[in-house]
Amino acid sequence: MARISQETIDRIRNSADIVDVVSQYVNLKKRGRNFFGLCPFHDERTPSFSVAPEKEIYHCFGCGAGGSVFNFIMEHENLSFVEAVQQLGLHYGIEVSLSGESGSKKFFTQLYELHEIAASAYTKNLFSDPGKTALDYLLERGLTEETLKEYRVGFAPDAWEFLTEKVKGQGYSRESVDKSGLFGKGKQGVVDRFRSRIMFPIMNRTGKVIAFGGRVFDSDDPAKYMNSPETPLYRKSEVFYGYHKTAPAVRSAGSAVMVEGYMDFLQLVQVGIENVLAVSGTAFTTKHAVQIGKITQKVYLAYDGDEAGQKASLRAGYAMLQNAIAALIVQVPEGLDPDDWVRKEGGDAIRTGIEKAIPLLNFHLEKTGAMELPAVERSNLVKEILEEIAGVNDGIIRDDLLQTLANKLKINEQEMIKQFQNVINRKRKPLQIEKSKPAEPTLFTTVSQKAQIEIISAMLTSFRDVKKIVEKNINLLTEPLLNKTAQLLLEHRSGTTAEVLEEFNNKKERETVAGILMIENKVDDPITVVQECIHTLKTHPIREKIQQTRLKIRELEAAGIDSSDLIMEVSRLHQQLRSI
Repeated sequence: MARISQETIDRIRNSADIVDVVSQYVNLKKRGRNFFGLCPFHDERTPSFSVAPEKEIYHCFGCGAGGSVFNFIMEHENLSFVEAVQQLGLHYGIEVSLSGESGSKKFFTQLYELHEIAASAYTKNLFSDPGKTALDYLLERGLTEETLKEYRVGFAPDAWEFLTEKVKGQGYSRESVDKSGLFGKGKQGVVDRFRSRIMFPIMNRTGKVIAFGGRVFDSDDPAKYMNSPETPLYRKSEVFYGYHKTAPAVRSAGSAVMVEGYMDFLQLVQVGIENVLAVSGTAFTTKHAVQIGKITQKVYLAYDGDEAGQKASLRAGYAMLQNAIAALIVQVPEGLDPDDWVRKEGGDAIRTGIEKAIPLLNFHLEKTGAMELPAVERSNLVKEILEEIAGVNDGIIRDDLLQTLANKLKINEQEMIKQFQNVINRKRKPLQIEKSKPAEPTLFTTVSQKAQIEIISAMLTSFRDVKKIVEKNINLLTEPLLNKTAQLLLEHRSGTTAEVLEEFNNKKERETVAGILMIENKVDDPITVVQECIHTLKTHPIREKIQQTRLKIRELEAAGIDSSDLIMEVSRLHQQLRSI
C-alpha cells in the first residue's frame, strides 16, 4: 500500500489554509472566530457548516460531517487519503513521494492521468499542422491563441486510434480505460470516443481535467456537440465549465453570468466579463442550482436568443428561485447566442444587456404576452407559473412572486392566493414518504459524559496547564470515544485538532469528535474546571451506587427482609466519598 511520510503530511497540513481550501467549494462568511456557509454534503437552506481556522477543522451542525482539510477533500472529491494529500500537495507546490506503492496505480489516479494525457494531446494537435484548419476556424471566430491555451482547447483528429495509441502499453487497467469515458469499443477493440472535434476540457474545482465537450468540425456527424458520459470523476449536474478559473470572480462580483455553451463562455471571458459560468453539456438542474448557491445568490441568465434558449432560461431560472437564488434574464438578441452577440456588437453590448436584465417572472410574462392572452389561455399560464412558485421554499421570495403575478395581471390578490392554495393541495400526496434524514449524532448526556467533554474542552483551550492532571487521571475517562480523543490530544502534545481527527478512520466517530472539538467553551480557570470534572468522575459512580443501594433497601424493607448488610454498604460508600 502506498504511504506518505508523516513529515510531508504535516508540511502540507501546515501550508494548507483550511478556509482557503474550503472556500473553493463553499461560499464562507465570517461569524465570530469561525466561518459559516451552506453545507456541501447535504441540501440545506440555512448555513450550518462551520470552518474553524484556529483548530484547522470543519463541522456541519446539520448533517454531522466533519474533519480536517484532508478529510474535506476526501469527502468532496471522493478520494483516498493518499490522493487527497497528493492533490493538496500539488496545489501548494509540495512534492509528495510515495513509499511502498503497489505495482498498479490506483483507479482514480489512472482516470486523472488518462484525462491529462488526452487534454495535452488534443491541445498539442490543435497547435500543430494537423490542427491548423481547426485553429484558423477558432481564430476567425474571434478567440485568441492566449485564450485557447489558457483553457486548453484542443482538437481530436478524424482518427480511430489517435488517443488510443498514446495510452496503449502504458500500464493502465482495463477498468480505468473503460470507465474514463474517453474510449469506445470497435471491431478491432478499443477506439477513440472523440473524432474530428474541437475539444473543450472540463475541469473540476481544482483545475484537474475530468471530462470533455467536443464540437464537431469538418465532419458530417449530425451531433453538433458530443460530451463525456458520466464517470466516477464527472457528474454533469454538479459541474460548471470554467468554474476553476472564474469562481473567485463570481464571489467577488456577488453574481454570476450563466451561459449555455463553451464558445459563449470563452468569448465573454475574453472581453473581460470574468464572473461567467457555463453548464457543461447538459440542461440546468436543481443540483446545479444547489452548487451555484454555494458561491452566489444572484445569477444573470444569458442563454441563446431563440425559442429553445428562452424556454431553457425559464427552466433554469425557476430552479434557481426554488433554491433562493435571484434569477435575472439577459435578453440576447433574437437568433443570436452570446458568442455571436460579442462578435457582432462587442463586449459593451453584453455588459449593457446584463445591466438591463429583468427578473425572471417579468420576463416570463412579457415573452408570453400574458396581458393580451384570452382568458382561458391566461388562466392556464397562471396555473403553470403557480406550479413553479409552489416549489419555492423561501416564504419571502414566494410571497413577492405571488404579489408580482397578481399586480402584473391585475388579478385580485385573494383570488391569487386561493389559486395558489389549490396548486399546493394538488401537489400533496395522500401518503407522504419521508425524505432521508442525516444520521442521528452520538449524544453524550450523562453527568459522567459531560464531565469528560469538559475535560477535552479544557485541553483545547489550555493544553499546557491541564496536561499533567489529565495524564494522571486518563483512566477516569471511561467513554471509549472520549478516552481515545483525550489520549490523542495528549499524544500530539500541542492539542492540534486536525491531526487528532485524521486518526479516526471510522466516519461516524470522526464526525462525532469533530462536533465536540468544534464547541467553543470559554474556560476562565481550566485547572479548576478539570479538577472539578475529575472529582465528578470519581464521585459520580459512588453516588449512583448509593442511590441504587438505597432503592434496594426500600424494596427489602417493604418485603419484611433484613437489609442491615446494605445499610452498612451505604455507610461504607459515604466514607469512600469523604475520602476523595
